[in-house]
Amino acid sequence: MTNLLLHYDHPALQWEESLPLGNGSLGAMVWGTVGREVIGLNEETLWSGYPRDKNNPQAFAHLQEVRRLIFDQQYEKAEAVIAQSLLGENNESYLPMGNLIIDGLNQSIVTNYHRSLDLTTAVASVDYDMGGAHLHREAFVSHPAQALIIRLQGPQSFQLKFESELAVTVEAAGDTLSLSGQCPEHVDPEYHWEAPQAVIQGTRGIRFAGAVRILATDGRVNAYHGTLDVHDSHDTVIAVSCVRKPQLAGDYAALKAQHVADYQRLFGRVALNLDQTADETAPTDVRLARVRDGATDLGLVSLYFQYGRYLLIASAREDSALPPTLQGIWNWQLRAPWSSNWTVNINLQMNYWLAHVGNLEEAFPPYLRLMRKIVTEGQKTAAINYHAKGFVAHHNIDAWGSTNPVGINFGDQSASGIAVWWAMWPMGGAWLASELFSEYRYTKDQAYLKGTVYPMLREAMLFLNDWLVDRGDGTYTTCPSSSPENQFITPRGNFAGMTESVALDRELVRSTFRDFRRTCEILAIDDPLIAEFAAKLAHYPDVEVGEDGRLLEWNRAFPEREPGHRHMTPVWGLFPGDLFSKRPDLQEACRKLIEHRLANLDVKDQIGWSCAWLISLYAVLGDGDKAGAFVQRLLQGSTLNNLWDSCPPFQIDGNFGGAAGIANMLVQDREDGLKILPALPAAWTNGHVAGLRLTAGRTIDITWADHKLVDYQIHEAPVAVTGGTAGAGATNGAAAGTTAAGTIAGAAETTSNAAADAEAPQ
Repeated sequence: MTNLLLHYDHPALQWEESLPLGNGSLGAMVWGTVGREVIGLNEETLWSGYPRDKNNPQAFAHLQEVRRLIFDQQYEKAEAVIAQSLLGENNESYLPMGNLIIDGLNQSIVTNYHRSLDLTTAVASVDYDMGGAHLHREAFVSHPAQALIIRLQGPQSFQLKFESELAVTVEAAGDTLSLSGQCPEHVDPEYHWEAPQAVIQGTRGIRFAGAVRILATDGRVNAYHGTLDVHDSHDTVIAVSCVRKPQLAGDYAALKAQHVADYQRLFGRVALNLDQTADETAPTDVRLARVRDGATDLGLVSLYFQYGRYLLIASAREDSALPPTLQGIWNWQLRAPWSSNWTVNINLQMNYWLAHVGNLEEAFPPYLRLMRKIVTEGQKTAAINYHAKGFVAHHNIDAWGSTNPVGINFGDQSASGIAVWWAMWPMGGAWLASELFSEYRYTKDQAYLKGTVYPMLREAMLFLNDWLVDRGDGTYTTCPSSSPENQFITPRGNFAGMTESVALDRELVRSTFRDFRRTCEILAIDDPLIAEFAAKLAHYPDVEVGEDGRLLEWNRAFPEREPGHRHMTPVWGLFPGDLFSKRPDLQEACRKLIEHRLANLDVKDQIGWSCAWLISLYAVLGDGDKAGAFVQRLLQGSTLNNLWDSCPPFQIDGNFGGAAGIANMLVQDREDGLKILPALPAAWTNGHVAGLRLTAGRTIDITWADHKLVDYQIHEAPVAVTGGTAGAGATNGAAAGTTAAGTIAGAAETTSNAAADAEAPQ
């Protein structure tokens, strides 16, 4: 049984080593220090900004000029016009609430120090001996209680304080610190270091309130000057809340039991055990260091997978207002990396790869809530910037649902030239919408399909219908078009990113149309948009393969600025899309493009989310050893000591994408059927997984030994699998495998009744 405990013999030395807690709206980062404990706090709705229009009414007047220049291969001039006339102001930022300080804890010689996070209970603990006494602290963020609960046991006196970079007033009275604050009107991204007005406080920002309350103590409490003094305590319980009203019913034992039961209802659905020979009793950072030195630790792989599920539960619940940002729900900087908002050319979408296969459908409603904002705001951007119907979204999104192409600092009139390469990307809406039909495949919820998928997909289709432009010869193109964050070398020897009809556009256009047509067929809707769009699509180019056998990234074989570019968007149709599931020729072209990238990519540039993507790409290609190598690479080069993903710095999509990739190595339920153990590495000799989600609400349990499938069970409804055991109501691969005949394909294709007849995965 895999040990699901992150544990350390020393406190965190930096924020990226703290232990994260969360309930989908309130986040906490626990350092575990001895003399002065710091707990970083976040609340999902604390963002800079206020409702205002950042669209660009001048953009459409210059759009035709940009297209003409691109058609004439004047890429540099086209990008200059875009930078001057088509972009808009930058997004806003997700903000840190502040830090709870527990100061003046007894300081002396410490022995037997132990800091841990138990993934089975979502409780963080700190233990040590000092001065002949044992001191114990534990903390959890309860979803039922809507509060962070902290317990401090052992003889000690301390002060409770709250510090924040936000405009916050702290008042102490009785047993409570009352917090009231206001977020800034604007915070520019940290990568715009030259921003003339990087932080503007103003008076129109979000207002919020919170509290730090002592629920119980056997010590004496004094309140003064924004501080609570606790003297001679042996047992104190503290609750921290913000924005949401806490539900603090019962004593500490009751609060903890309620929290654990609620959390385990989600976490306990999936179990993964890989044949383990490494020492699981060693501290987590020691185990990770051994892997960095080349050791194999399959228990750490299982821990990493379940940690991804833990992080998703902690940062997105069914009633969360917003989905996980680039840092999940945890951010400790006022000007956070990439504004701690959402990049939608891979990162937000990657955050949700795990929700389906990882059996965490409760994480999906916040995605839908943000999508509703994006559709509403994207309709405005489409109309104002492009005089188009439907909705559009670009590279970045914030909590206000801003969908304009960004790049302009507050107070400036135009963007820098390089901002064009990533900001001017109008295909974000189509990619985001692709997740909607995928959700339907997993739930088969007809009401959701009719009430949510159909109207949102139709809005995406309306924009694409207008965005497809006639080149003047009866053929259609998407222009301007870019392959996200990548550049080519122009005929004049310069770098450029803007051209027309790149591979990703062609894939997203076809995938969106396919999903929309399927939706209409299922709902028996005769939508005239289908015929109108199909007529254009007949004259829109499909993906192409270059002379060297690689999938062609751009609309022609441009020389590449970065032959080893980390972004894999040209092969979107392989994964996360599934356009190429029944096209071996295009799968091979994707493989060659991926291998070309890797052959030219320095190992230090194989950052977290890119490694995570490669795990799933090779899993879909059926190459278990290469998928496994990138699991190892993810741990070796892009994982911090608290197992957070490093971009660098911390960026959570690698955690979610990496965990999803591990699941995809074990089972896939895609266009080409159900595949069991499609990409099992040679090193994963024996193992068992239970509770992975299939389409139509089913789950699967799989057991293998000596690298061969031993048994599988398909459950028509989710079952609890805590401890790795499967429940009833299953289709059994060994005893009744023929029930699934015709649906299982790939390496473990056999469906005979004898498990011993199953082929070893390739």
